Amino acid sequence: MNDLLLLGQAAISTLFVLLTWRFARERLYGVTTLFLILITIVGGKIVYFSGHATNTGNIFYAAVFLTTYFLIERMGRRQGIYSIWMSVIAVAFFFLLVQIAVGFAGAPITANLNDSLSGTFQPFSQVTIASLVAFILSQNLNVYTYIYLKERWNGSRLWLRANISSVLAQILDSAVFFTIAFWGVVPPANILDIMITGFVIKVVYIAITSPLLYMNRIEIEDGNDYSKISMR
Repeated sequence: MNDLLLLGQAAISTLFVLLTWRFARERLYGVTTLFLILITIVGGKIVYFSGHATNTGNIFYAAVFLTTYFLIERMGRRQGIYSIWMSVIAVAFFFLLVQIAVGFAGAPITANLNDSLSGTFQPFSQVTIASLVAFILSQNLNVYTYIYLKERWNGSRLWLRANISSVLAQILDSAVFFTIAFWGVVPPANILDIMITGFVIKVVYIAITSPLLYMNRIEIEDGNDYSKISMR
């Protein structure tokens, strides 16, 4: 059942990215923010896929990479970096406001919800910290590697540069996120299994979905690290 849900999660996440790109490209920044919020909320849940443990946020994070590649291809490195910090700031404000809401004394009639919210959004959650730190480090590596390869190969080898960037950044992300998020929560031996399984899921997702980037065509290029690209 989990394997089927994983496929469904991947399909819906990819469709969401494509629909946003097709009908509201400027809102791709919001897509990155939404996926990052989802990771910080549900990323602490451990599940099993094909007998191997990992968390539930891997597809969301891989979809962030796909979204970033669409952004870079359209607007260049600056907007790729901008999306990183905009998402981090948005998530920080989200959790600050959530902490205020959780801090209100709840009525007895919503006692179950009060307890659930307190448990999910506990202050200084390891998953939240892990998500933000890993996101900042790995996404910077991802963007700069992608741009470097794009310039080195004169804009060609799209699938290859997307996957090279993804693999390098996902190695960093997996090492940082899973170590911070689950250290002291699960045994170290289990962390390695969670880390490797999550890494494989994210890399395979990008390998399968990155050909979608070929659905773009360049309309205008002004020579200033900016390309106007639309979906065919």
